[in-house]
Amino acid sequence: MSATNERILKAACKLGRNILENGGEIYRVEETINFFLEAYGIFNAQIFAIPATIIVTIEEEGERPLTIVERVKGSSINLDKLSKFNDLSRRACQNKPSIESVLKDIESIRSEKPYGFFTSLMAFGFTAFFFCLFWKGDLRDSLVAFVCGLSTKYCLDFMSRGKTNIFFSNAVSSAVIAYIAILCVNLGLAHHYDKIIIGAIMSLVPGVAITNIMRDIIAGDVITGTTKLAEVLLIALAIAVGIAIAMSSVIFFGGGL
Repeated sequence: MSATNERILKAACKLGRNILENGGEIYRVEETINFFLEAYGIFNAQIFAIPATIIVTIEEEGERPLTIVERVKGSSINLDKLSKFNDLSRRACQNKPSIESVLKDIESIRSEKPYGFFTSLMAFGFTAFFFCLFWKGDLRDSLVAFVCGLSTKYCLDFMSRGKTNIFFSNAVSSAVIAYIAILCVNLGLAHHYDKIIIGAIMSLVPGVAITNIMRDIIAGDVITGTTKLAEVLLIALAIAVGIAIAMSSVIFFGGGL
């Protein structure tokens, strides 16, 4: 197996891995790797991808097969980077730049800084604010929901620094939302704790992941779909558990909501 083909395979796997890490569907990952390899003259590649692993094998006549395994330890939703990696893939297939140039572009996109803390903080706050209005909360409810959204961002960042798993991160965040909502209603600062909670937890609901599950299943990737479905159900359970703990503790220790 030539060294050139090995570099092409590595570049294709890195491109596929970054698409998967930023929220791309499994079929998108496999198609991207396949198109990239064919653009550089490698045909009949065997590609297998699931949310945690990408395995690609290529073989030339008379040569031993070459296989690369990319371990994906975690993924998130970053549509900006996903769009840029998709665009890089299309440009590479059309223009066929050098592999070194492709690898440099991949690292350049990977190293881009995410949105700043203040921007993310405001996004959480206004998401909660407007969803509370959407669910028929009044202005005072929505202002409290805005505070809950800010608290959610702080809570998620704090939990991520301790590398807490996704279940406890969402459970603690939803519990904090419920405590703030109930406290503000009891103090007379708002009127409907239920609408505040519903509006604030919308930033925790994995809506894009649910959409991708359906797209993966429709595309025939049933294993991937069921794997991601289990993760989504775990997040939903964590949100429910966090709110239930908060409301139960207030009822038990505080004598009622």
